[in-house]
Amino acid sequence: MMLFGVLWAAFAPLLLLAALAGLAWVFRRLAPGRLGWRGALLAAAIVLGAPLGWIWRQDAAAFQALCRAEGATIIREKAQADGILLTSGTSNSFGMRYLHSEGFAWMESNDIYKRGGFVRYARNDKGEITTTKIDAPTARYEVREVFEQKPNVGISRTLVLDRQSGRELARGSSLSFDGGRLKWVFGAWGVGSCPSARDDPAVFNAWYHLAKNTLR
Repeated sequence: MMLFGVLWAAFAPLLLLAALAGLAWVFRRLAPGRLGWRGALLAAAIVLGAPLGWIWRQDAAAFQALCRAEGATIIREKAQADGILLTSGTSNSFGMRYLHSEGFAWMESNDIYKRGGFVRYARNDKGEITTTKIDAPTARYEVREVFEQKPNVGISRTLVLDRQSGRELARGSSLSFDGGRLKWVFGAWGVGSCPSARDDPAVFNAWYHLAKNTLR
């Protein structure tokens, strides 16, 4: 099933070519001798492309509006911290980037093997990651990663919080667009994201390195 999804995402637009050819053939049959293949293909492209383009532009415009509403990455206050409490569903996998590349020496998070438990990950002198069970978090600052699924859009938010005062030091969001109502028509060719690592690398890096920029 996963393989089918990957193939569909990559080659879904090819079905449009088949639909275009089939519609052009219908137009040729309806107007024999008056409509050549070039004219039939043009008419088919207009009939097929106009409504699809209109729908996709509507959904894409709604996505861009949501991107603007979420706002840019904001750092209200900076601090200095060697370690953090990471609240994230990927703390023991992708979250390890906070130790490997974001400059933090240690990180506390929920224990994935014990409900209600906590662990501390730390880099030793050799750069290796050690894991120690702890009774409760001790980090003053929390990096909280939350995900929200809206119709056709996924929102990943990152918050940097001062656990002592309850203040929010910084926040940023990354949004992904699945193609909207035409996702099964355009496949991977209709998706989008903001900020885009390709089109807006500076804005993307400001969100991606939010914790580092705020606490390191």
